[in-house]
Amino acid sequence: MRCNLGMSSRGWVAPLAVVALGLCASTMAHAQSQGPNNPGTLINDPSFGTNPWNMPGNAATSNNAYANTSPAGSPSNYLKVSNFGFSIPPAAVIDGIEVRVEKSAAGTVTDARARIVKAGTPGATDKSDVNPWPAMDTVVVYGANNDLWGETWAPSDINAAGFGFVLSATSVGVAAAAVDVITIKVYYSLCGDSIVGLSEDCDDGNTLNFDCCSSTCQFDGAGYPCPDSTVCNGDETCDGAGTCLSGMPLTCDDNNLCTQDSCDPISGCVFDGSPVGGCRTSAKSILILKDKTPDDKDKLVYKWIKGASTDQAEFGVPTGTTDYALCIYTGTGPALIANYAIPASATKWAPISDKGYKYKDKTGAASGITKIILKGSTSNKSKCLVKGKGTGLDDPDLTQLVDPVLVQLVNNAAGGACFESTFNASDFIKFNNQALFKAKAQ
Repeated sequence: MRCNLGMSSRGWVAPLAVVALGLCASTMAHAQSQGPNNPGTLINDPSFGTNPWNMPGNAATSNNAYANTSPAGSPSNYLKVSNFGFSIPPAAVIDGIEVRVEKSAAGTVTDARARIVKAGTPGATDKSDVNPWPAMDTVVVYGANNDLWGETWAPSDINAAGFGFVLSATSVGVAAAAVDVITIKVYYSLCGDSIVGLSEDCDDGNTLNFDCCSSTCQFDGAGYPCPDSTVCNGDETCDGAGTCLSGMPLTCDDNNLCTQDSCDPISGCVFDGSPVGGCRTSAKSILILKDKTPDDKDKLVYKWIKGASTDQAEFGVPTGTTDYALCIYTGTGPALIANYAIPASATKWAPISDKGYKYKDKTGAASGITKIILKGSTSNKSKCLVKGKGTGLDDPDLTQLVDPVLVQLVNNAAGGACFESTFNASDFIKFNNQALFKAKAQ
């Protein structure tokens, strides 16, 4: 592509001073550029044409001193300019090359050849302007910010002294051609500069992978991982157009009310068998565990008596959505040694007036539990009772029960209360007995 920009001129070719401003035909965005740079080496190159260029060094700057030739009906030699002093970063991708020639003519002069020079050799792509050279100094643009002149470029090719441009003029009859200056501007993309260049899909200011914009500033493909700092919100993936899509958050719920469920940013779901805090206590508690052979003789009794005031709402709604669990912990750890889960049920649970709820299942289908009483009070006389028997009971090793033993009755109701008892060594009636553990605290 080419565009003409009028320039001031005086001298033997163009005595009239004119200033014209314009825009090049290419309006595509570019990331970065260097130039226009002026040449450091200017010569007449006789490898093409017959008529030489006089004073080729005058084309180094725009100062109305001219490199000139008289084509006389045949092509001139090359006016060869090079050594432009570029310092394109080694990691850059070349997007385009723009050459500007400020030229004028007396008579009918046209381009014979206009070619880029790589490593000292003119390229095969010719960008000669078919229009006659103007009578007054005018800047004619060859190439564009997205024009590579049919070549493959590395930054080192541009930075080399052998990079440049050649121009040959021809005429109809006797004529004179003059060039005031030739400059070159190079456009390039540099991945990681936060500017999206012509050769880039994206540029997020870094050259890291796994963020949907690759280390070469191209979009990572759909499904490519783009993890953040936590695994808890699931596996993020790229959409193929530069956006990281959210993953499916981890559901850290092991359906065990005796564990504290959470998510660690590194390791993921954590199910901590530690007791909950803030449970209500009672003035008197009893725990009986029997481990018989056969297991159908096993027995569980837990009584929480004269407990802290509790109203019916704080028990949740076990007839509908509130699940319960009885959790037994041992030692100063403490370690969870047994748990008994009792799900909500509209048939096995029933209200006790407006005081609480009761549970009855002779079969012990839920963890061997056959009876539960949850009865509230406004005068610190609340009561919880859990009984179970048979093979369905959790079967802890009773010899592992050590001081202290903690029992908690918990539920999953929003704002629901939990209830606990602590049995110290002095409360143990039967201690470290393989078949029977009995404790009473008051």
